[in-house]
Amino acid sequence: MSYPGLVSIRRFSAATRLRLQLAFARALEALADTYQDQAAEFVRRLKSRLSVEEALERYFHEVAVPAAIEETVRCRALISLAGLIENTPHREQPTPPWALLHPLEALRRRMQHVEATNLDCLLAASMSDEAVAAMHVRNALATAEVLASELTPDEAIMHYVREFNLPALDGQVTFRQAMAQWAELHPLPGEAHAFVRASAAAAASPRLEPRSRPEFGLRVMV
Repeated sequence: MSYPGLVSIRRFSAATRLRLQLAFARALEALADTYQDQAAEFVRRLKSRLSVEEALERYFHEVAVPAAIEETVRCRALISLAGLIENTPHREQPTPPWALLHPLEALRRRMQHVEATNLDCLLAASMSDEAVAAMHVRNALATAEVLASELTPDEAIMHYVREFNLPALDGQVTFRQAMAQWAELHPLPGEAHAFVRASAAAAASPRLEPRSRPEFGLRVMV
């Protein structure tokens, strides 16, 4: 993702251009805040496995933070982590628990540690990606509201996707989720009437006792 080119909106009216520039500026600020919050949360989740410095570096390796805001995100995340940093006792790097074991056992323990750390990093990075994706959807909807008088919702949402140069998969997810939320926020007259009738009918229908049903779970592979 890269910053949008604000000069690329000249085809809109003067009033719309100014409102769109404001919407994009707010979107950039919201994205920077989201990355900052997620970077700090990433460090907190990994504090038992990695130092603050190591976890922060790992975050930027796992999560594709735009280069233009990477230093801003890093500085803001460090500030938000001030309490954790200042309360961390100063001590020498502890000896790994496997260091005194037999070489083969030490290698096995180290590999287990690395695999567990990688999994924790993947989980934390996935949470960050979800938060950023949700913010892109909100920003795309805000763009569609600004351009409602000049573009259809799908065109406006795609304008946001293009201007922020989202990768193909991220852009597709943002487009579909934003379109779905737009449909919920702006139902057609017939859809709204049908929803009201369906809600009234559901409220008037007798309440049935829930039936027992089989429970399903995920099989854990070990």
